[in-house]
Amino acid sequence: MTFKADLESGKSVYLQLADDIRRQVALRQLPRGARLPTIRSLARELGLDPGTVGRAYRELERDGVIVSRRGAGSFVSAAPGEAPTAEERQKRLGLVVNRAILEALGLGFAAEDIETAFTLHLANWREQGTQSGKARRATPGQRKQIRFAGSHDLAVELLATHMGTLYPDVNLVTTFVGSLAGLVALEGRQADIAGAHLLDEESGQFNIPFVKRLMPNETVVLMNLVQRIQGLMLARKNPKQILGLKDLVRPDIAFVNRQRGSGTRILLDSQLLHLGIGSGKIRGYEQEEKTHTAVASLIAQGRADVGLGAQSAANALGLDFIPLMKERYDLVALKEVFERPPLRKLQEVVRSDSFRHMLSSIPGYDVTDTGKAKTVSPGSMKGEQS
Repeated sequence: MTFKADLESGKSVYLQLADDIRRQVALRQLPRGARLPTIRSLARELGLDPGTVGRAYRELERDGVIVSRRGAGSFVSAAPGEAPTAEERQKRLGLVVNRAILEALGLGFAAEDIETAFTLHLANWREQGTQSGKARRATPGQRKQIRFAGSHDLAVELLATHMGTLYPDVNLVTTFVGSLAGLVALEGRQADIAGAHLLDEESGQFNIPFVKRLMPNETVVLMNLVQRIQGLMLARKNPKQILGLKDLVRPDIAFVNRQRGSGTRILLDSQLLHLGIGSGKIRGYEQEEKTHTAVASLIAQGRADVGLGAQSAANALGLDFIPLMKERYDLVALKEVFERPPLRKLQEVVRSDSFRHMLSSIPGYDVTDTGKAKTVSPGSMKGEQS
């Protein structure tokens, strides 16, 4: 196990060390029951005063992250034979969450702001957990389901969370497969709603031309979720001095891509074509991730230098960002499904003041058209506003 030695200024050293140990426990890099280094040995390793390490250990013990045994050392909590009951775990979680909420409210943040921050950070932790080899577990329940398939955006994750808050009887189940695959799933009745941000360069329209090609005989509704800024996500302070897409061909630049069929990948390939840049010249072009958060996470961890993605994801992970274009992200559904009760509840959430406030608080999002719907019927191209 290794611990951070490059401690930042502006925050107590013992708290930074405690946070690093918490992170390793959360990602299972420090398993339950693992023994921690002694205070003196860790202090020597990091060049710290033993009192600083001891204070970090006491902070972690107070929060139940570690336990100390006289004469035996300190261990990650819940070793075999001493794991807390489900009731104790739930009580401990409630105390942690409640403390964080009270602290945020005391700093003047609104409830919607807290929910937004919680969802964004949870999305980041999920990505890190997935990359550490821990699969996500589905939550059982008897709630009505809305099956979502399509392009990833943090706004969709916020929508799923807010749906659960306002309508506990409806569960928005998300599968992030890219814009094109989402529309194909919708056409095949494998999804109730899709998410897309596909630009048709010939007409200059988003999504409608693709819907017409894939579902020419269907009446389809497109409701805008958000307009967002796409661009280059870069390591903090842009250490490689990347200025634009032309820098992707530099041999010292490691790129991370989105999967084939995603709107972001289509946007990238279109931009590269206009610039006359072959994909074979880009180191890392074949490395694919399925979400904006996954791309941003790799950059934040130093495993890549740059990737194309939404400003919201870059901001959530503290990355630098170079804007390239503004695009529409629409929710797409067959009209007959769009009018069913579960989708009507989803429409109410998207159009609610609380949800729009959540989105507008995130850099890179424009909610001017959020909740506005267009109906595309066979034979029509532009769609009718509703």
